[in-house]
Amino acid sequence: MLRVTYGVAAASHLAVKSLQQTARYSSNSCQKAVSVILNDFYMYDLLTGTSCREELQSLQQNVSEILKEGGFELRKWASDCAKLNKTISNSSESIPHYIVDGKDVHALGLIWNTDEDHFTFAVNLKRPPVNLTKRAFLSDVSTLFDPLGLLAPATIRSKMWFQDIWRANVGWDDVIPDSVAIKWSEHRSEMLLLSNFKVNRWLGTGITGSVTELHVFADASERAYAAVMYARTLQKDGRVTVSLISSKTKVAPLKSTTLPRLELCAAHLAAKLVRNVLLSWDELRYPLYAWTDSTITLAWIQAHPSRWMTFIANRVADIQEVLPPDCWNHVHSEQNPADCASRGISPSELLHHKLWWTGPEFLVGADLFWKQTSSKNHTTDWAFEARFTLM
Repeated sequence: MLRVTYGVAAASHLAVKSLQQTARYSSNSCQKAVSVILNDFYMYDLLTGTSCREELQSLQQNVSEILKEGGFELRKWASDCAKLNKTISNSSESIPHYIVDGKDVHALGLIWNTDEDHFTFAVNLKRPPVNLTKRAFLSDVSTLFDPLGLLAPATIRSKMWFQDIWRANVGWDDVIPDSVAIKWSEHRSEMLLLSNFKVNRWLGTGITGSVTELHVFADASERAYAAVMYARTLQKDGRVTVSLISSKTKVAPLKSTTLPRLELCAAHLAAKLVRNVLLSWDELRYPLYAWTDSTITLAWIQAHPSRWMTFIANRVADIQEVLPPDCWNHVHSEQNPADCASRGISPSELLHHKLWWTGPEFLVGADLFWKQTSSKNHTTDWAFEARFTLM
């Protein structure tokens, strides 16, 4: 077969493998472009970037040349670099819509404003159903797509309420309890406010002379546990910028358990979050610090896993593989931003919640009481997105 037949079970695998083999067997010697094709594609969407305009232009040319060898033609380009857009528009006349029209681009579920270089969220709520059933509730709460967990303090509330519905043994087409329906109705009316919120894409890192650290926070409540990660950058002029990178949340299990165990699960979730972020950043490595407000969790992590029972030992071992004991520090509950996501807050509160968006105040202070380590100073501040079509 010389074509991928869509509809067969192996179609998606063959399509991705064809793209990867094109990169591996290319005659182009640019290893950076090969790495981008292997790691920065999600199906047919490419989203990547570099630390300067010149490098971005070179990367765009090399990626395009490599994929053309396999019959893949990149199109629907979008970038926050106007110079790159102009270069692409003059390089081909054979493909219509070579540059995406307009400043808002849908990039992997988010809306990217290329002019101002920020993300916004699409809140597409339909008219609420007359009878709010379990099925209708799940459909309604799933309309907000937040892959990075930037809106986690608001979205975790709907997960908690859905768990309450399960506890009530409600059928899929049965009306949910009034107590949940009233809370969801109030929360739903505020969700429209999120469509006007803007989140900077660039983390503020990568400037020559700047120093970046990564800080991850973990917290748990009786209803949920969460982890959130920030980039703290000391600029060469002495300013400190703190940017939210990503977060993860989970509701507590239906079977009740102790709060210290949930705090340990939050630390375990933080380790998973760090692993995912570092894998996506490939060669980028920064000093890493972890924070929790649970002294019991700290004591568990500081000791060898063999000292503890199976539940604790397994999680401690997994945590220590990513976040060694020396990385961990104690933070007061009122200064822990993960507390927002473990308890949940309303969308209106989230919009102006300084602790969530910029982390605790001590991160921007001059008192660096946490340990200092060396890091590799490199980042991404220019980016582009594209899609390919088979020739």
